[in-house]
Amino acid sequence: MTSLQLNCDDPKEASGGQPPCGRCKKEKRECVLGTSNRGGSRVRKKTISTTSTAGLTHVPLTPLLDKSSNPPSSSYVLSPPSQITPRTTTGKEHQDGTSAGNTAEDDDSASTVDSTLGHTIPRNPSDAWQLLKDVANREAEHLQASANTYKTSLTPNQNAGDGSGSAPRGSINGIHAGISTYRLVREGYLEPDMIQMLVRRYAEHYHAYLPLVPRRYFDPAQLDIFAANDKHLLTAVLTISSKDLIEQPNIHLCCSRYMHDLISGIAAGHDCEVEAVEALLLLAEWEPQGLRNRIEAVGRGEEDRSAWMHVGIALRTGYFLGLDRTAFRQESAEEARIDGRKRLAWANCYVSDRLISVRIGKAFWSRGPGPMTGLSPQDFPSLQPFSPGDEDYAKIMQATLDLTQLYSNVHDVLYSGMRTSGQMMLMGDYVKYVDDFRNALARWNTTWGKLECSPHIKVTLQLSYEYLCLYTNAFVFQAAISQAIANKPKTDAHSLRDHLRNVFSNVGAMPDARFIWASVAAAKAYLTLLSTQIDPGRFLRYMPLRYYLYCIYSAVFLYKARSFGVMSEIEERQVRTLVIQAMDVLKRASVSAQDPGSRYARLLELLWVKPPKSGVRAQHSVQSPTASDTQRSSSGSVRVDAQGFFQYSPANDFSWLDLEAVGDYVSGDQLSGNGAHLLAPMAGFDHPSFLPQNQGVQWQQLNNNTNWDWSVLYYSTNSSPFTLLNFAMSVDNELRGRVALITGASGGIGSGCARDLYRQGCHLALTYSKNKASVDTLLAELQASSSDQKISTHQVDMASAEQMENLYAEIETEHGHCPDILVANAGYGKRIPQIGDITYEEFDYTIQINLRAPFILAKLAVPHMSEQKWGRIIMISSISGYGGGINGCHYASSKAGLMGMVKNLALKLAKDGITVNDVAPAMIGETGMIPNAKFLEGTPGDVRNIPVGRLGTPQECANVVTMLCKTGYLTGQSILLSGGLK
Repeated sequence: MTSLQLNCDDPKEASGGQPPCGRCKKEKRECVLGTSNRGGSRVRKKTISTTSTAGLTHVPLTPLLDKSSNPPSSSYVLSPPSQITPRTTTGKEHQDGTSAGNTAEDDDSASTVDSTLGHTIPRNPSDAWQLLKDVANREAEHLQASANTYKTSLTPNQNAGDGSGSAPRGSINGIHAGISTYRLVREGYLEPDMIQMLVRRYAEHYHAYLPLVPRRYFDPAQLDIFAANDKHLLTAVLTISSKDLIEQPNIHLCCSRYMHDLISGIAAGHDCEVEAVEALLLLAEWEPQGLRNRIEAVGRGEEDRSAWMHVGIALRTGYFLGLDRTAFRQESAEEARIDGRKRLAWANCYVSDRLISVRIGKAFWSRGPGPMTGLSPQDFPSLQPFSPGDEDYAKIMQATLDLTQLYSNVHDVLYSGMRTSGQMMLMGDYVKYVDDFRNALARWNTTWGKLECSPHIKVTLQLSYEYLCLYTNAFVFQAAISQAIANKPKTDAHSLRDHLRNVFSNVGAMPDARFIWASVAAAKAYLTLLSTQIDPGRFLRYMPLRYYLYCIYSAVFLYKARSFGVMSEIEERQVRTLVIQAMDVLKRASVSAQDPGSRYARLLELLWVKPPKSGVRAQHSVQSPTASDTQRSSSGSVRVDAQGFFQYSPANDFSWLDLEAVGDYVSGDQLSGNGAHLLAPMAGFDHPSFLPQNQGVQWQQLNNNTNWDWSVLYYSTNSSPFTLLNFAMSVDNELRGRVALITGASGGIGSGCARDLYRQGCHLALTYSKNKASVDTLLAELQASSSDQKISTHQVDMASAEQMENLYAEIETEHGHCPDILVANAGYGKRIPQIGDITYEEFDYTIQINLRAPFILAKLAVPHMSEQKWGRIIMISSISGYGGGINGCHYASSKAGLMGMVKNLALKLAKDGITVNDVAPAMIGETGMIPNAKFLEGTPGDVRNIPVGRLGTPQECANVVTMLCKTGYLTGQSILLSGGLK
């Protein structure tokens, strides 16, 4: 027994005033003098009492579960987030009563940042509420500990009587918690196994690029803890991981909707912890498409807006949670380890804020304390490698922080505001700053360029470095443009564009030549790295969105540089090839047309690849800045006010940083009155309107209240098996840049289709059987339009499967991939009306050409179309398939079979974004079967029997084919083109 004494009863019997005292000797007790807290520290340390840990067992890598020296039991205790710190108690520690066993074990446990209010006077109402909350939490912990003590004291039979004998998965200490109470599981939308698969997929593909998720959560045994403690973070992980699962789109939809609810709750002030900040930062890096209510067919920078908002909410939440206090090093080494998770989250808030502001040219969200100076890898214990073979994320984080500081300085000094930046441009005093920044960049590259890490991680640092080089030097390029505009004499009759091209025609003679050349070199270096150093399918597909957008910015900047005549003709061709390679890589990194890679590749196609000629752009005249009171260049970088003074906005209005303006430019949607088009089109290029402003897809939000209408995620029992109710797919009917295979293109319907699809901007692969001269004539006709569209011709025997397989190999070699559009036009039809005259050989050959060949062509085309989730298959059938026509049953059978195949394939392939239709023409003139009207005189197809009174034309057939290509909502249909014949 122990006696706690505040003073000694018999100091004479105590040796020198030391225990034991006389009373304790008399009563034979252990004498322990009480201590005083006066003048000492009252910093509250959250601990677990020995009574609350009785009967608990230890699970490896579980920071929220405690190990006791008592025998283990089968139940677990789940601690509320950031309220109970874990400890490992040895027998000696328990006996000695030391505080070593109460020390926090993980970097996400209760922080000293939270406890600093415990011994200070409240400075504001929020501090007072925090004190009250701490009191309530301590009371809740005490009640829980008492309940645990009572349950421990019960007999096994008593425990069984209250249902606590066997806890199901997700049940902790008899309390229904964990993964089973996670909303998506509780309401039946996802199974725990599916969630575990998505978490594992995230760990494999995404985690390395932003390692905010504690690594212990990747252990399947921790799924209950993950769901109970960090629901925001878990949902963000599921939303990001599921965005590429195009075979099961409902998974991403339900995750996105739940994530939307959680984000709304954060914005509304619901309780959350540091994991909510981490979730928002992850979303800002990847911006899953399910969180946006509109997806444009062509990327216009809309992801930047979403990222800007997510980062802003994360920063305000971080401030409210006190994460900014981790920027000040006032704690001991032990406390620093406890605050590691919060410090990492705040450091990433700083990184995300700086990088998104640089991307869109806005001021920083955060003007408070950033990460503390002098950070080292030791400040991020959760990023330290566990074993020699692990990735050293702590060093990668330090390199990222150093580079982000340079981003911040460049943006603050050079792009700080319209007035100061404009003055700096005109006065030329930016040179000393740019030189200093270039030296700092060189030092960073010397320090971190040899960092040893995985190649796909290191290339992200290299890409960030090259883009910062571009961002820094591009300011000088824009300054040179501004100076050239300001120095243009008012009496100069040349257009502004001609004046600028003349100024930049001799860059070597300009004072800022080295900066201009450096900016162009940095942009090319970025595109080269992206095109040659990253596997699109294995790595680029999973990289954060900013690396896609940096690529687009670089390509747009090169386009701008080209428009001013900075590049020679040879360099311009090299750059064009580089941009096309980058476009191909972006497409291959995408799993659907909704992915950023596909959408922004389309933007570059519209900018760099020549579309059909149009008179739209010819109507824009290039005027002098003094020609009107208010003018604006299409680059958006220069304005002239009513008094004739130039107004500069080099940051937000940079054409190469404003992707929405670039989208307007390529679609011909500039504001009326734009006078000076600094972004000149490529030689001979005219850009018609591409898509209306409202073209895109809208996610259907069926319930605008706090709770979503989750029932729409289930399949309808009355619909086809693949139909997901209310799930809007991407609307992409654009043909420009697609590869179209047209068989039987030597004349008639085939050549008409070739001309029409070529006018739509398609690349062509044309086949013929024997008539090479006709195909060569068509080729010369199409190439006379001076277009950059590719056309390849191929001689193919449609009776040979081997030759058709070789055809697809040739197309892939010449065009880069298999066809996006198949027009199976080649056919055979010998006019033999009576069955008795049809030989077996004639029947077999007709079926082989008219039915077997289209089957093989479609079979070879489908894999590529399915992979990209877009495809058009159009079969040219005949009115004979309906039982009519002037030919015999052999021909009718082949065409009827073709119609049946179309209807079957349409149902099978619709889920992959592939439409399958047929055009059934009748009495089409200028073809091999019906050369003219005289040929039909005296037959059932005589022109006098056709209701419209004439033959059809190949161009009319081509019109229908083009309509089917441009209408993705039409599939499984047979279009009878017969002039009224039945």
